[in-house]
Amino acid sequence: MKKEIITLFLALATCLGAWAGNPAKIESLVGQYKGHRGFEVVTLGRVGMNMLRSAAILSGDLDRDEREALKHLSGIKKIVAVDFDDASFTTRASFTEKLEKILAGMELLVEMRDDGDTVRIYGIDDGSYIRDCVLYSTDGELLYVQGQFKPEHMEGLKDLVL
Repeated sequence: MKKEIITLFLALATCLGAWAGNPAKIESLVGQYKGHRGFEVVTLGRVGMNMLRSAAILSGDLDRDEREALKHLSGIKKIVAVDFDDASFTTRASFTEKLEKILAGMELLVEMRDDGDTVRIYGIDDGSYIRDCVLYSTDGELLYVQGQFKPEHMEGLKDLVL
């Protein structure tokens, strides 16, 4: 019985470890291409996120719904935004190929298509929260959000970043 429990525990740890490495792999991949021509990368860590929230609150232009969405997004620790639309064809193809290999091991939450472009949202959905979310658009945009937020506040995240 002990052997079965230990085997089950190791299998679960392996699965969780495999997921935990994927966001780090995305950040590592972005770091490899950060200096390339046509790659624009913006990273907001914990301090940057707190400053962004404070600036939004102090601006006084937020209505009640926007303030509520901002409060619910306090679980976000880091945002990495990448725009690689202007990269050369070979650089973009190389980055996209490596990115899609990493994303293949992640859980696809939503896929949307419009006029030939595809937007995919990956992450961990535990029923009440989405954690470590990756938004990837085939037209050359990537957004990685480390932390957690409720699915109904995804629109607030988009408004905050864009």
